[in-house]
Amino acid sequence: MNILLDPALPKNIVSFYEMLVSVAGVLLGIGFAAMLFILQSGFASFKFSRRMFVMLYLHFGKQMLLSLAYLTIMPFLVLYLSESKQLTSFFQLIFCTFFLVSSLDYAKEEGYILTLHSHKFVPAHYGNVRSYFRYISNRGIIRNSVHLLPPFFVALYPYLLSSKPSFTLELTDVAMFYSCLLVLAYTLFKLIMFIPEFFKFTDMELKSEHDQNHSTKQSEEQQLKNTKELQHLKDYLLNHGVSELDPKYPRVFIDGKLTASLFPSNNGIAHFNFYININNTTPVDLREGIASYGYKFANRLSQSKSDITTFVMSFHVTIANDKQRNLFFRFTMNDFEEVKLKNNNNPMCIYKLKSVLIDELFR
Repeated sequence: MNILLDPALPKNIVSFYEMLVSVAGVLLGIGFAAMLFILQSGFASFKFSRRMFVMLYLHFGKQMLLSLAYLTIMPFLVLYLSESKQLTSFFQLIFCTFFLVSSLDYAKEEGYILTLHSHKFVPAHYGNVRSYFRYISNRGIIRNSVHLLPPFFVALYPYLLSSKPSFTLELTDVAMFYSCLLVLAYTLFKLIMFIPEFFKFTDMELKSEHDQNHSTKQSEEQQLKNTKELQHLKDYLLNHGVSELDPKYPRVFIDGKLTASLFPSNNGIAHFNFYININNTTPVDLREGIASYGYKFANRLSQSKSDITTFVMSFHVTIANDKQRNLFFRFTMNDFEEVKLKNNNNPMCIYKLKSVLIDELFR
């Protein structure tokens, strides 16, 4: 325990920092080479869900670039600006903040992928913050311990060493040395795990394809891709509380029920049918109720990170056994985000989408 709280400082520490600058440059080159492999050709192995994996490795890249930038700048500050303790401490604090945030972002994206490929879920009523940490929790205790404890130790250990004489954010020479050493070790660990994790996720996606017959023709491959994306989208919605997609679990809507279904297609469009049966309501209340539900549903679609970007919501309403009334909304995510912004996130904004057809009763 004494070794951990009071470690020794090497004698030839200047040579260490000079060597570290060179090593960081080499690692920076290796990191960029690996990332270019993934971005240029490696993602060709992901047939159906490239976007979510791109997001995962985007956060991985942020971690590596932050670490390598730290390993380049910190030795420079120690060697040539050794008297500027406040500048060094400020740089350390900024690095630790961004380093921990990027580590949590990576964990969240990985948890999102693991959630989609498992029976785990995130409750629909969770907000952005609770959903963020629920995705991290879905990775499991062991994985979180192995992959999250090290970055927190890397960030906080130097402050533990510096706080022994007195509580301060200024780092001692010992703390700066071991901070650089720990960041170097962590960077090597992440680079070593980079390629194996990439192929692990490739294998995960291949297993989720089941026994689909992949055609070599481009048009058929695109149709299969669209079909798989549609299934991923449905799984995401079911795992996030949209239980009405299952006929066994209709949703309470005003004084009646709402059921939903996803129309099977391979044209790159997600077409949802919503069937509403109610007993007694006014056209105004029903119009507002559909807007509220449709707005929340569209928001959930935007959070899915699916490669599908065009959606159709068809509402089929029956009031007290009267004839069926229909409302039709077709939009892209860009259209939806645009009307949200223009209308200050008012749910009624869905009626201002570019492609809307509604029954005369609700106009």
